[in-house]
This record gives sequence, C-alpha cells and structure tokens, in this order.
Amino acid sequence: MKRIMYVFGIVILFLGVSCSSGGDDDGMMPDPDPDLEIDFTIRAAAKTSSHPLANDGHSVAYTVNGGEGVTLELIRGTKYVFDINTPSHPFYISTDETGVGAGELTNGVTGSMTQNGTLTFTPNSSHPNILYYQCSVHPKMGYIINVVDP
Repeated sequence: MKRIMYVFGIVILFLGVSCSSGGDDDGMMPDPDPDLEIDFTIRAAAKTSSHPLANDGHSVAYTVNGGEGVTLELIRGTKYVFDINTPSHPFYISTDETGVGAGELTNGVTGSMTQNGTLTFTPNSSHPNILYYQCSVHPKMGYIINVVDP
C-alpha cells in the first residue's frame, strides 16, 4: 500500500510540473526580461462588436490587458513596456490611424514591429498628442494612444 501511494504521489508531482505554463499564455513564449515591469500585455484576437472599429479594417484586433479597442493614456517622460505575442501581426507605434506600416515611430521606441517580444516606448515632447498602436501588415487592428504632459 505504501508503494502504491508513493508511486501515486510521484505521478501527481510529475503531472503538476509538466502542466505548469511557466507564467505565459501557451507555454511557448519565453518569459519577458525580469528587470522590465510590464505595463501592457498585447495579444491578437478576433475583433468583436465591442471594438470601436468593429466594421472597419482587419477582422483581428489587438487586445490590451484583455480588452479590445482600448484607448491608452501615456505620460510624457514615462517608459512603458509592452509584452507582445501576436504571431503574423507585427506591433508598432504609429502616427497613422490605419497602420499597415505607415507612420512608424522610432524616436523613443525599441522593439518596433515585433510579433513576439517586448516593445518599449517613452513618449517625449517631440511626440504628437495622439498616436496609434497598429499592425504593420493589416489595417486598423489597434486604436488610440493619448500622450499627455505630466
């Protein structure tokens, strides 16, 4: 009986370890740099009627921390970290409301056009008050970024 309980305990331990996701959505994405504090988790999902551009652009939308069509408010001088896992949908910050690679912002941005990784953005005084987060391949997957003074 003790042997059966011992084997059963080993099996339960093995299943618990092998089913662990390691803190990500699908077990395939590496954990982001532990020194970076994630502000926004970006994923791609089918656009629903709750998206402000539901009937415009691509049928897939970016989700931000689980919500679609989210307007972001970013403060100039603050560094923001975007954790991105959006296969086939390169994420970037844009001056163009449609996207598709137009208006790519590179000043203050690292990791632009990533599909799997981290993008950082520090808005500054040279950035316009209204920007967009977009896909470089498909139109209107993202939405608005309001850039405000501290």
